Amino acid sequence: MASAAAAKAKPKCKYGGKCYRKNKAHLEQFAHDDDTDTEMKNEDDVKKEPGTSGASTSKPKLVHEVSQLDGEDCGPWKTRLQKRKSEDEEAALAEVLCLKRRKTEEGDAKPGLSRAASVKKAKKNIKHFKAKKEKCKYWSKCYRKEKAHLAEFLHPGEKQDEEDDEDAKDEEPRKKRGEPQDPLRDLTDDDCVKFNTGYTLEKDGDVYSCTCAGWTGQSVEKEQRTCKHLKEYLGDAFETARVSKAKKKAYVPQHITVNVLLAHKYDEKTHNPIGWWISEKLDGVRAFWNGKCFYSRLGNAFYAPSWFTADLPKNMHLDGELFGGRGKFQSTVSIVKNAECDDYKKIKYHVFDTPTLASKPFEERIAAIKDYFEEKKPKYAHFVEHTKCTSKKQLDDMLKYVLDRGGEGLMIRKPKSQYERTRSTTLLKIKKFYDAEAVVIGHEKGKGRNQFVCGALRCRMACGVEFSCGSGLSDKDRKNPPKIGSIITYKFQELTKGGHPRFPTYLGIRIDMTEPKDAEIRQVKDDDS
Repeated sequence: MASAAAAKAKPKCKYGGKCYRKNKAHLEQFAHDDDTDTEMKNEDDVKKEPGTSGASTSKPKLVHEVSQLDGEDCGPWKTRLQKRKSEDEEAALAEVLCLKRRKTEEGDAKPGLSRAASVKKAKKNIKHFKAKKEKCKYWSKCYRKEKAHLAEFLHPGEKQDEEDDEDAKDEEPRKKRGEPQDPLRDLTDDDCVKFNTGYTLEKDGDVYSCTCAGWTGQSVEKEQRTCKHLKEYLGDAFETARVSKAKKKAYVPQHITVNVLLAHKYDEKTHNPIGWWISEKLDGVRAFWNGKCFYSRLGNAFYAPSWFTADLPKNMHLDGELFGGRGKFQSTVSIVKNAECDDYKKIKYHVFDTPTLASKPFEERIAAIKDYFEEKKPKYAHFVEHTKCTSKKQLDDMLKYVLDRGGEGLMIRKPKSQYERTRSTTLLKIKKFYDAEAVVIGHEKGKGRNQFVCGALRCRMACGVEFSCGSGLSDKDRKNPPKIGSIITYKFQELTKGGHPRFPTYLGIRIDMTEPKDAEIRQVKDDDS
């Protein structure tokens, strides 16, 4: 109890139980909250210790016990540094145990390598190959002493192994007698050739790869790459033939200038269709073929698979439509935008003109395209047939037939017309639109020249579907747009799969209506009906 009395005589530390100072001088000079309990505990431990007397003449040393159990309260005396150090030690111990367990499970697998990767690597047939040393270009002046360099290059005082010389003698006759395309040594997809210089050869299909910088640093396609290690193992003749045989993809620019023939709208009051050529207006993606690649009207490239374009002419430009069927515009666009996808099998390239023969009459251009299709019979291309218009009734009947089956409309071309790379009156489009009414629920801010006025009207249909309508608004309408809550009339081409009007165009305000009204959509019929 003398120690307790001495602790009471000492001034109390101003930090109390939060004090982190553990030096002996500080503890002897100031009293702390846990001094009495700690000293009493130490005295009891000394008394209970076997082989010692109950009383001790020496003052017991103050000891702060540190818990080694996870989750045990360490008390306020344990500093942040000590806590962090303890956590780091536990993490390091856990990592060591994890690595030991992984080594036990995976055998000789490297630390950090997953079991799947180890199994995958174990499936390879590892072949060891001793490469022939090349003469170091610095020869006697070479100062490099690292093991990898000495193993790869020949230096003064060294000789090639006799085994290598015998292999070289055996390989020479094989190069002369055998076919050039046969490799000197077999390398399959299941093999992994390890050079004594540390490099590895592997085969994956038509790709022969090496881990050396000479192979990985090349910017060409993997099928066209080679290196000295591949040449040494497979043979120089085989590698030369393989690389030259690899098909090099021709450079295809992402953007070019495209000028195609564009159509004006048909006006039955001013245009006489008799004698003109009629064809269906395809609801697809306009595509210009330049002999190498498809391009949009804006000159953006469509990268179709090579098997899709294999039968198309290389020396004749074509104008057509990438078409996936009536009512499938959205799916066609998604396929065309996805470069070289297998879904291209679902669409075809419908050809209706050739800009190569721009100065020739339309009839001669069509005949040239038809001759090519009859001779080559391209698998993924289709020749668009044209019918001569004999009467206005025939035109109306054909239009009704196409619209009833989900088509977009008709195109009519002037007979003996040339291919003009601009919008021309020699080509007219005939489309039927739906009219409907919607309520204005908001105004969208414009962009560009319309950034300070209304850009589009936000509208709601009678069925509850909302859409934006900006086409058809005049400058006056944009400055003073229809008020929110007013009913407007708009026209559109068709409804999308989501029920939104496609290509909506503003027509005007309906002052005689108070509620929106949706259009009655035509029922699509089968081609046989």
